[in-house]
Amino acid sequence: MKYHYQYVSKTTVRIELIPEDRKEIALIKALSTGDENNEQLIELFSTGLASYAVGTTLVKAKFMNFPTVALCNYIKSVQAIDNVA
Repeated sequence: MKYHYQYVSKTTVRIELIPEDRKEIALIKALSTGDENNEQLIELFSTGLASYAVGTTLVKAKFMNFPTVALCNYIKSVQAIDNVA
């Protein structure tokens, strides 16, 4: 799957899913008959977001063109690192 990104704000990006082969086209077609909270669909957008902004977590996907285009709100993930002396 390819992804197209468009910056919206510090915490929002527009992501478009672009299927590259027949298997991915069939997957998008199958997802188009489901609901917006489909776990597999959200995972596709989470994967795309991880490529766009490393260390972030998808908070909300608001679909502009279901199921391929969504405004994705995210937060930066914080990891604590222990200093070992």
